Amino acid sequence: MLSRRPKPEPLKGALAGAVAGIGAAYLKALVEPPLQTITEGIWPPTAEQKEEIGADPKGHQDNMPPAVMVEAAAENLADTHLSKKQKLAYQQVIHYTLGAVLGAVYGALAEYEPQVTRGLGVPAGAVMYLCTHATAVPATGFQRWPWQLPRAAVAWESGSHLAFGAGLELARKPLRKLLG
Repeated sequence: MLSRRPKPEPLKGALAGAVAGIGAAYLKALVEPPLQTITEGIWPPTAEQKEEIGADPKGHQDNMPPAVMVEAAAENLADTHLSKKQKLAYQQVIHYTLGAVLGAVYGALAEYEPQVTRGLGVPAGAVMYLCTHATAVPATGFQRWPWQLPRAAVAWESGSHLAFGAGLELARKPLRKLLG
């Protein structure tokens, strides 16, 4: 006799995914510096390339896309300039909020299509990279397209999204079981 798949509960899935997404966003932030060091050892960027938006989180944290976006919003909407400290604080809010939102969507989808969790969430992390830094962010003009960025920047950024996907699934699954 075939076992029946449990009835999808998207709210529970989204809740587990959102909480897991915050943790996965933290993991992503932790792995970026060592990935940057490794990839720059393989494909050393020029000093000029490291000045590009999103190319150097260790040396230019305030030149990452969320910080540049929030600075532009402050200037265009409120006619004000943000300090480096303010940009970095808002960048964290954006980073963790996006992690929670992506996690919630992933968790809800996993309720209906468990296949999205295959590969320990790593393929989902690749999709998240493709939907954010490889398309949406460059489409806004806040970062160059991946083929225009230094190879090392593309490698560590995409690699950190793979870690995000794995961390998301590793946390989501037990959290979802806790919710019943």
